[in-house]
Amino acid sequence: MSRLGPGALVWAAFDGETVPGALLDAIGAGRIGGLALFAFKGNLKTKEQVRAMLREARAATERSGLPPVPVAVDQEGGSVVRVGYRAVFPSAMAIAATGDPADAERVAGAVALGLRADGITVNYAPVCDVNTEPRNPVIGTRSFGDDPERVGLLAASWIRGSETSGVAATAKHFPGHGSSVVDPHHTTVDSHVDRAMLEQRELVPFRSAIAAGVSSVMTAHVRYPALDTERIATLSKPIATDLLRGTLGFRGLAMTDALDMGGVTQVEIPEALAPRAVEAGIDTVMLFDPELQLEAAERIATGVRPQRVLEAVRRASTFRERFGGREADEADDDSARALARDVAARSITLRGTLPDLRGTIRVTAFEPRGLSPVEELGDPISVLERALASRLGDRLRFARDGRVPEGDGPLVVCSSSAFFDPERAAQVRALLATGGVLCALRSPYDATLVPERPALLTYGDVPCSLEALAAVLAGDRAASGRAPVRLA
Repeated sequence: MSRLGPGALVWAAFDGETVPGALLDAIGAGRIGGLALFAFKGNLKTKEQVRAMLREARAATERSGLPPVPVAVDQEGGSVVRVGYRAVFPSAMAIAATGDPADAERVAGAVALGLRADGITVNYAPVCDVNTEPRNPVIGTRSFGDDPERVGLLAASWIRGSETSGVAATAKHFPGHGSSVVDPHHTTVDSHVDRAMLEQRELVPFRSAIAAGVSSVMTAHVRYPALDTERIATLSKPIATDLLRGTLGFRGLAMTDALDMGGVTQVEIPEALAPRAVEAGIDTVMLFDPELQLEAAERIATGVRPQRVLEAVRRASTFRERFGGREADEADDDSARALARDVAARSITLRGTLPDLRGTIRVTAFEPRGLSPVEELGDPISVLERALASRLGDRLRFARDGRVPEGDGPLVVCSSSAFFDPERAAQVRALLATGGVLCALRSPYDATLVPERPALLTYGDVPCSLEALAAVLAGDRAASGRAPVRLA
């Protein structure tokens, strides 16, 4: 571990199904200290491909006598899934809707075993944000809900399940991103929450996560004027050091979200971001840009106080010793998929009373505006149609995008985050003006568009959630979930 230097603080993303040669060389030379894999970058196709890719990364360190680098993904479930070839679980909000906090531990453990089998040892989960703002465009069902204590309970449960199974959990996005109405992937975000509210709400889940022994915390690319009037959390010593380390007592690895996001690049020139973050108290930085990745270690070495670099390297070394990427025993995907189906079935939530659905059912389903980059999850409406057809047979009349099927059976309208889309919201209201049932396939806040109509909430459109919805519409099981957010 003593051979590790500032490069241990740099984590890199890349395009394609193999690690580029220049990046392998940098890993072997100690200039890159971790890898982050993404479906939209084409990194995660099959377990055989992923294993072969990561063996090359390990070989690069072995040739240099360095320990394997940690390898990370965002495998939250629901709308954020990177690995689709293994069991895919419902969203955090769906897990919360079952009412059993132990579900979070069971799900996290199953996810971790699947990741570990392929050499992935860090999961950028759980989301500890309290989703108090229905209009939040980036958190939503990624959160366990809008109650701070409940979010903290479930986050701690997730952390125990993940880390017991050998995968580092990551509490994000510190110090809390649930009250925002702007997406930091695209622009700078300010969170105008006073210090008292931060203590009572945003920080509660992070305290629980730290108490549960979470190994890493990811900062938000958000500015909190109550804590620092100038800098976003990722670049703020009052937040990343004074609050996280001093007040909350976190001793693990502090990491950034991607430093290439619009919420960061709008407030600082790209070349300065890595040293600025490390100086503020961050221990590892994530970069997408290949040129910035290869320059980052030198910029940190020359632009950050030596004592701060040494402190960060020590933390990164300890983390790497525990979570360096290594393959493990094969995971039981069948059991994991059975767990996903069970959790999804218990998460479906009914608001109101369903009409008699024993005859013909007319369904119109809106295609989501954005599809998952994971190939297996790229056509949720077809998954829903097949699930309904298998249970309803010739009782089903199915159409898409607001077209109303012929017949006189009850109308079921399946929306996909229409709450955020005025055009879609108007269509949903018009379709249900005289009766029918709303099925909110993604955002539960769609139910507020037609409060006078019964609504079924799935909290996401992964296959197991859509199959669970089909079972309820077919009368094969009751909807037993409870909404983890207020639906005014």
